[in-house]
Amino acid sequence: MPVTTPPTRVSLPIVLRRLTVLRAVDVTPRMRRITLGGEQLGAFRSGDYDAPAFTTEGADDYVKIFLPEPGSETPVLPEQHDGHLHWPRKPAPVARAYTVRRFDPVAGELDLDFVLHGHGPAGNWARTAEPGSVLHLAGPKVAIIPPQGADWWLLAGDETALPALGRFVETYGGTVPMHVFALVDGPQEEQSDLAGVRWVHRRPGVSDATVLAEAVESGAPRGGEGWMWIAGEASIVKELRAVSKRLGIAKPMLDASGYWRSPESDRPLARLRLLREQAVETLEARRRGTT
Repeated sequence: MPVTTPPTRVSLPIVLRRLTVLRAVDVTPRMRRITLGGEQLGAFRSGDYDAPAFTTEGADDYVKIFLPEPGSETPVLPEQHDGHLHWPRKPAPVARAYTVRRFDPVAGELDLDFVLHGHGPAGNWARTAEPGSVLHLAGPKVAIIPPQGADWWLLAGDETALPALGRFVETYGGTVPMHVFALVDGPQEEQSDLAGVRWVHRRPGVSDATVLAEAVESGAPRGGEGWMWIAGEASIVKELRAVSKRLGIAKPMLDASGYWRSPESDRPLARLRLLREQAVETLEARRRGTT
């Protein structure tokens, strides 16, 4: 089946919204789902601007959430302008990117999934969030629409990629075979409602990048022209990029995003290598018109 259209980018107006927590549930021991709602999921007046209703078009669309500095109760927020935001520098907002797990415009509900690892500001907020808690967020800013006409899709990442992987699985209505790989700690972190996902478990003494890359390469389809979407910890994405080359994935058919860095990846030399890889990814994305 020939590829008729490559992945395409759709720009969306970016709007700052004040939402409240409706529910907070533990999907797994390390994954907490926060359901948000509020009038500002719809269209509303923001200062001198008419803000449109929240919209999301791609399975890996993300929003920026704004969190208080340690010791503060309220976050520093950007200023809303017409379709974009002005970000103050001093003090700068504490912002983190999170993938939209689910959006139901009829029910007025937006789900975000938080991996509870470490003690970062987002994870700490999610641990204690309860109905009535307030969260400010902005976005999505852009949506990437998958290609039309690929022979198969291959999606892979660690647990931080699971919100997007889950949304791909639940919203996909096409007929192209979809191969999904997710790296988690063990059976207790598998999400049984995600049909068709191949769960890959971490192994003592073996790097996460190696474990997932081996599983993806051994289980990937051969032949035809595929589209590959990969996301997660930076060293995992780097290793999966190498797998994509061995599988013959054309550069315009690879969507790669490093969501975070492990302490090992943040060592000086490793960080320089990863920055170089990310610069290459950015240039390639610009060439195919997806940034």
